[in-house]
Amino acid sequence: MSRPDSRSTILDSARSLFAEHGYQEVTIRDIATTAGVSPSLVMKHYRSKAELFNELGPNDIPLAELDLPRSELGRALVQKILTRREHDVRDPLLVAVSHVRESPDPDRTREEVRQQLLTRFGDLIGDTTTDRRYVSAVACQLIGLAEGIRLMGMFPANEVSREAVMDLYGPLVQQPIDSCALVCAAPEEPRPAD
Repeated sequence: MSRPDSRSTILDSARSLFAEHGYQEVTIRDIATTAGVSPSLVMKHYRSKAELFNELGPNDIPLAELDLPRSELGRALVQKILTRREHDVRDPLLVAVSHVRESPDPDRTREEVRQQLLTRFGDLIGDTTTDRRYVSAVACQLIGLAEGIRLMGMFPANEVSREAVMDLYGPLVQQPIDSCALVCAAPEEPRPAD
């Protein structure tokens, strides 16, 4: 089987199994068996079950509910943005930015949206710092990526593969996630007064 055919077969099998049994009940081995390929080929095309699930399209299942190692969160967050673009689904990050820009009370709306983003991504990466610096970095990177892709046409799908974008941008998003894991696991140092 050629590479595009095996990818399509794997995706079709995964879509069917996830729809029938749900994400938690399906294994890579189940997908491979249904697709008629080896589990190693599934893992060659998709690094994890979560990445394969995200490849199927936009979904409402938060990354925190997927069996995704912390070390793959950056890549998965980038993948969600790319998947929403490919399926022409409105990106909630861009909706949030637009909501702030168009608000009759932008200061109040900005703070509400900011708190929602800090909570959503903060819970995902475990940022317990008082100034929420790590989650702020992740949110800024993702908003920038979403705007760059959708509004500015960066990384056109016909010129740059999604794998190349995930390989390039995933580690950038992962860096503050990894830093957060190191810092937030230990008690936070008091900050000197200015």
